[in-house]
Amino acid sequence: MNIETTTCIAYEHLELLQENAAIRKLSLHTFVINFINYVFSYKKIPVKSYKRLQYRKRYQTWKRVHLYLYENEYEFVMDVRKVCKMSLAKVIAYCVENYLYDYLAALDSDENTDNYRFSGYTFSFYLEEGIPCCQFYWGPPPELVKLATQ
Repeated sequence: MNIETTTCIAYEHLELLQENAAIRKLSLHTFVINFINYVFSYKKIPVKSYKRLQYRKRYQTWKRVHLYLYENEYEFVMDVRKVCKMSLAKVIAYCVENYLYDYLAALDSDENTDNYRFSGYTFSFYLEEGIPCCQFYWGPPPELVKLATQ
């Protein structure tokens, strides 16, 4: 793990996350990153543009938590922040409030392939009608998937 970041999590959310991570014998870091990856891979998320970053509600009681992230996980979290215009604390709160039970059901399902672990982070640059563009892949690029299945 290369990067340490600090976020704040509401006490009731932190308790839920820690309990469920312990049940599944995962570290809090692994559980949170896998959870965020699950939500942003399989659920409809609010995408916002031309807005300011939103933060969690200030009146909540919260605990400061240190998360140690791999470089690709950190880049993924930064992309989620950019796309959704939410701080990491708000992203975690959004996931817990809207999708915790869906995620737990997916983990407990007989069809669980345990592939919610974020892996692979690539991007490519290209020109579209003279406009420089960057495309992010939160997993292997489609070209590599096609090659692997041939």
